[in-house]
Amino acid sequence: MKTVLLILFVALTALTAFGANGEKNFGGVGIDGVAAPDGQITVRQLVAGGPAHVAGIKAGDVITHIDGKPTRGSDFRQMVHKRLRGRAGTPVVLKVRREGVEKPLTFTLQRQQLVITAPKEK
Repeated sequence: MKTVLLILFVALTALTAFGANGEKNFGGVGIDGVAAPDGQITVRQLVAGGPAHVAGIKAGDVITHIDGKPTRGSDFRQMVHKRLRGRAGTPVVLKVRREGVEKPLTFTLQRQQLVITAPKEK
């Protein structure tokens, strides 16, 4: 019985992971962010050539809105999994606050499948 439960757990885990990130049409914007205590997301780094990088989002930018909904007070994991990620080719609108810029900046990005490669060793 334990073996059957273990196999079932592994199968469900694999299906969940496949559905979330292994899906053929799954996409993202190429942002690695850090959640602030208030829920806003500070961009830590970008995927080179990803939608956010190409659009001009920079490390240090603070994402204040995703598709018009404020990030303040939101759950970080929910924002990433349900609002930033999605079907490749679909749009997402980010409003960001950038140090030294008075008004918020708005970026309309197209999610895309991202290929992240490890740096080559020399």
